[in-house]
Amino acid sequence: MFRFLQKLSRTDKTLLFTCFFAFFCNGTLSLTMGSVMPDLKAAYGLSDTLSGVLLSAHSAGNMIAGFVSGVIPLYLGRKRSITLLAATAYIGYLLAMLFSSPVMLIAAFLLTGIGRGSVTNFNTRTVNVLTDGSPAASNLLHAVFAGGAILAPMVFLGLRNAFSWRVGLFWTLGLGCACVVRLATVEMEEDLKQRKKDGHQGMGFLKDPAFRILAMMMFCYLCSEYAINGWLVTYIQHKDVLLQTFGQDTAAQTAGMRAYSQMMATLLWVVMLIGRLACAALSGRFSQRRMMLVFSVGVALFFFLMLMGQSVPTVTCAVAGLGLCMAGICPMIYADAAYYTNTYPLATGTILAIGSVGAIVMPTMVGFVAERLGFLGGMGVILLTMLLLIVFAFLNTVTRRSYERA
Repeated sequence: MFRFLQKLSRTDKTLLFTCFFAFFCNGTLSLTMGSVMPDLKAAYGLSDTLSGVLLSAHSAGNMIAGFVSGVIPLYLGRKRSITLLAATAYIGYLLAMLFSSPVMLIAAFLLTGIGRGSVTNFNTRTVNVLTDGSPAASNLLHAVFAGGAILAPMVFLGLRNAFSWRVGLFWTLGLGCACVVRLATVEMEEDLKQRKKDGHQGMGFLKDPAFRILAMMMFCYLCSEYAINGWLVTYIQHKDVLLQTFGQDTAAQTAGMRAYSQMMATLLWVVMLIGRLACAALSGRFSQRRMMLVFSVGVALFFFLMLMGQSVPTVTCAVAGLGLCMAGICPMIYADAAYYTNTYPLATGTILAIGSVGAIVMPTMVGFVAERLGFLGGMGVILLTMLLLIVFAFLNTVTRRSYERA
């Protein structure tokens, strides 16, 4: 699993571990967003539609990052650009703590998306270059993301219950400051001149059908992941069929549902962490394209079970199965696209930007439909993108790459 480390110099290992830490912070940032959403709705009187718009603003920032994080390093260099862009995520969280205006909240969530997407772009390309596109390294990178995602709901809930939701956000802000400082001080080779002279600055990778299929897989996957991360806690808290499990009086039911929903957000990412470590171990023994197809089918089945589940054990098992199947899809898409992302500096940002379009649309669509048909209907929309993911995953297994034919 760790054989890719043997080829790295000490400086490269330090940069690799910095990427891992930055992704841990990204995981915390991402899951805290879903955990704090019910409190933001209550504190600021937000509607479900506006809440969905905020999540989509985050995704819009993620899409913007796909472009700016590929261009800014050409002028500022890698270190200064990633330090500046990473800081925007935590400035956004600070704004969300201080301002209740819808315009300011949208701007805040937009900044969080720019920061998160920039770190994703930088980390993915850096790890792929350092390890020659190792699937094990990609899965481990995303496993670290899952580690941050696991801690986020638990730490937030503890601080929220002890103090307030604003205090709960300080955990994310503290990690963000450490992340920015680490990125600003780590030694990395500045390739500004080389990148300007690079002969692969164009978008030739878009001519390859295999790249377009991978981009559409990312679109469908991020539709699902962002909507689930943003709405899972809120959806479970609205699943009235589970109320009797947590007592007979309203106060006990409310407290029980709040704790259970946060536990499910944590469980999802605990299982995703396990799944990504398993994928890292198995990546050299099985075809990752076939693994993505199997996992895509599993995602749709377990998500449907979660929606239809009428008891706590059923919903819990469905969430666990969903996390296990979601675990390896995103890192394996990046690993499968390593030839393009290593050859073309804009390829990583492009695949992230295309995926982010889905992440923009789906959270808002869930909120819009939920206001009219209830949360079961709203969450049911996600199932459509999961079915499309199966179609593109199948096409990915049968489509040859242009560089494979050469």
